[in-house]
Amino acid sequence: MSGMAHDLVITGGTVVSPEQGRFEADVAADGETISAIASPGSLDGETTVDATGNYVLPGAIDPHTHHGIYRGLEADAESESRSDLVGGITTIGNYFRRAGSYREIMADYFAEAEPNYYHDYFFSLGLLSYDHVEEIPYIVDELGITSFKWYMNYKYTAAEKFGIDCEMKDDWADAFIQALADQDVPTTLGYHSENVEITNARGDNPYLDTEIDEDQEYRDYEVLVEQFPGYAEAQSMVAGSSLARQHGYDDDFYAVHVSSGRTADELATLQDAGYGVTGETCTHYLTLTTEACDERHNVNPPVRSAEDQETLWERVADGTISCIGTDHCANLAEDKIGEDVPDSLPGFPSSATMLPLMLSEGVDQGRISLERAVEVTSTNTAKAFDLYPKKGSIRVGTDADLVVVDLDETKTVTPELLKGAADYSPYEGRDVTGWPAQTVVRGQLAYDRGEVVGEKGHGTHIDRPI
Repeated sequence: MSGMAHDLVITGGTVVSPEQGRFEADVAADGETISAIASPGSLDGETTVDATGNYVLPGAIDPHTHHGIYRGLEADAESESRSDLVGGITTIGNYFRRAGSYREIMADYFAEAEPNYYHDYFFSLGLLSYDHVEEIPYIVDELGITSFKWYMNYKYTAAEKFGIDCEMKDDWADAFIQALADQDVPTTLGYHSENVEITNARGDNPYLDTEIDEDQEYRDYEVLVEQFPGYAEAQSMVAGSSLARQHGYDDDFYAVHVSSGRTADELATLQDAGYGVTGETCTHYLTLTTEACDERHNVNPPVRSAEDQETLWERVADGTISCIGTDHCANLAEDKIGEDVPDSLPGFPSSATMLPLMLSEGVDQGRISLERAVEVTSTNTAKAFDLYPKKGSIRVGTDADLVVVDLDETKTVTPELLKGAADYSPYEGRDVTGWPAQTVVRGQLAYDRGEVVGEKGHGTHIDRPI
């Protein structure tokens, strides 16, 4: 390749690959794909990124976001994908749920998304009714969407919340798991683990509108932890996994946002027994504890104890938990903050801090290796959602989604740094070590040392199967 000018070359860096370890190399992109990986200093590019002293990773993938949940999809696609570039995110999965027919409504949502994303994205659709079950073949074959979500938190309340004729009981779940297992292409089912018969009995149902009693004493974060105990999550995860296994679907069963150490341990037990279940946790469960949380951190499941956190890190390190997500929601502080913690809006913005936090609290603190960080923030996620090797790898012919990281750079988290729509961050004021210097999305330099230089609309939906 000597003497040939490529569209873009990253030179002088150390490439990190879970399959091949670390090696010094130049990486070239022509058009949207990686075109060459060669000896250091051997490639020339029309655009050159000097990565000397830094590491070149596959672009990070946040599989667990909720774009469009509070502000509309068009707005979130633009602001949140712009923010993601700061944190080295090059692809997101959007858990998206609507009560109506996906056959009828998705064209409009694609029209909102396509002109506005800076990076690539894929939808994972929430299944809420028997009508949705019947639409699965169309969704897979015509929309190119192969991942779905089972919301155990809406069991019994879906009819009132969404105005549908379905209570999302286990007979309905049994029907859609069979439908997914019958598809001719690989699919993925994200599962929100929660035994609502336990959690609803321990407090107000957070999924229905309830008025705050004026005489109610202030309720702190511990109230959330008490209402949503870890064992209710663990029991539900085991039950859901078991139902999937009855239909030979456990290899495609994906337990989202594991928050409890007990759940992580049960996941390990299932895997030891031969279950193919994939586990995901989120950065807030790895980096925050109950005592540090306030109204900004209302999320379900809630942030738990330091003991839970320690177990989660151990399970990330030993391979039990394979993927990291964020449960990202874009909202403003005036909408987020309520009268007390349970009254505050659930969800917060966090995609842009996903990779930096894993580098800072994981790699820098010696909890996991850099290679493991790449696995759980990119490669494993691409495999779980059937994007690999198009995404999550550094190989000739794959998408040129790359992030150059400086493991020594420390920044203090602020909303201004993250460049998203939110005017707050759950990590605001925290010093984090390990940040992207550059982010490349399908061959386009999209973020360069503090500046977003990519083009809105460059991102596109990833039709699956690949």
